[in-house]
Amino acid sequence: MADPRFAYTSVMEKDLEMFNKYKNSIDSEVRKKHPSIPANFELKPVRVRHIPACGTIHDFKIALPDNKFLKISFLTGGDYMPPPDRTPDWKPPEPHINVDDTLTSTPDE
Repeated sequence: MADPRFAYTSVMEKDLEMFNKYKNSIDSEVRKKHPSIPANFELKPVRVRHIPACGTIHDFKIALPDNKFLKISFLTGGDYMPPPDRTPDWKPPEPHINVDDTLTSTPDE
């Protein structure tokens, strides 16, 4: 039996808030890797999982046209090394969005 901590679940309101916080970066990275997605198509998450690590790994399955799905991942939290000359208002950069190369036919693949 698969470990339930690694299972994808339905997207809840708090998951949508997380997704929407980084939506511009997600949209940009997805379209760089998969330029065939129509410009007017809105990316929406359909499944999600949050894996505790040094911070939290957030994996979202996103619905695409033609009944295809794509996984994106990013890390939040954890330790980071601030620049030595940081000012009091310095904030860490947005997380790096990882986009899978492969499209799947179901959100559970």
